[in-house]
Amino acid sequence: MSTPSPAQTPGSTLPQEALGARPGPHSVLFKVLSAALSGGLLVVLFAAIIPKVADFDSVWDSLAQLRPSAVLLLLVLAVAIRLLLAQAYTVLTPGLSLLRSLIAREASSAVSNVVPGPSGTASQFVILRSWGVSVELFTRATIAVSVTTDVLIFAGPGIAFVAWAVVGMPAAPGGDHAWAFGLAAVVLAVVAVVLVAAVARSERLAAALGRVCQACVNPLRRLVGKPPVTTWPDRSVAVRADTIAVLRDHGSALLACIVGGYVINGFLLVLCIWACGVSWDEMPLTLGILLYTIGRISTVVSITPGGVGVVEIAYSTVYIAVLGDSTHDAVVAGVLLYRALTYLLPIVTGAAAYLAWRLMRRHEEHEVLTPATTPGVGT
Repeated sequence: MSTPSPAQTPGSTLPQEALGARPGPHSVLFKVLSAALSGGLLVVLFAAIIPKVADFDSVWDSLAQLRPSAVLLLLVLAVAIRLLLAQAYTVLTPGLSLLRSLIAREASSAVSNVVPGPSGTASQFVILRSWGVSVELFTRATIAVSVTTDVLIFAGPGIAFVAWAVVGMPAAPGGDHAWAFGLAAVVLAVVAVVLVAAVARSERLAAALGRVCQACVNPLRRLVGKPPVTTWPDRSVAVRADTIAVLRDHGSALLACIVGGYVINGFLLVLCIWACGVSWDEMPLTLGILLYTIGRISTVVSITPGGVGVVEIAYSTVYIAVLGDSTHDAVVAGVLLYRALTYLLPIVTGAAAYLAWRLMRRHEEHEVLTPATTPGVGT
């Protein structure tokens, strides 16, 4: 039986482009404009913003003081994050090995960090589809991972604030106002948890949420000449049902991967800032993690590939606002080091993963096309 092409697959809750369909002209234009925006933001980041809050020479001096042992530890943590992200898909996809999931995930991350839109998801699907992963399994896994990650991102600041409060709200002199960030984080976390719990309990509320989001998006779509969407209420109900089913069957393992990656990301950023010159007294661990969770909210909606330009500014602003002006250079250096490990590194590993996939597929196709030689009579 032939398998329908992604563009012909009915009922998918992912964009058809994310399932391998060719992008339309508007999508291509958006990618070009977004890529130009990314380049512009990088120029603004390095030419205008960083010089306002830090000195390039001081930033370089902070990076130059890194010890080899610290760099090795940071690389290990960055690799652990990549492995956990790949493991989340193996948990939800029967028969998918960690190696194949890692290859697909790294290649898709490289594309997402360079090309805007769902191009990274499309790349991941194409690679996994070549190894027999169905559209249905891929869609369910992708939605479950995305929903779980987003809920954690909004709930994380409240959890981190409670942990910081339990240990006595440690902060350097002048950083006591961090509690204001924490209070806002708690409110956001409570709203997120209550909303998620309500949607999980009510199919009608899920449909209503889809209608509200649809009503907010359609005016923007009309501005760019796109037809209004009408399926979001049904899609919201489908996403709710799929996510509940996935969490019921694989919730513990999935949460271990998602929460593990989220926490290690926080430790990685804090360690990068410490390694670049901010002391423990200036930024205790619990405070550093709290500020990470607040800055991480900026990654929920990426207006540029990989959030480049936006994420660096968001993290630097949050940390400097609490830690003070004296930490400008070290914070900026730490954030840039962190982004080198979480933005640039996946581009390098993704290129290697894509090459590995091409070589593996060529070998697999060669084995299929080459008939087995069975010794016969007279040979």
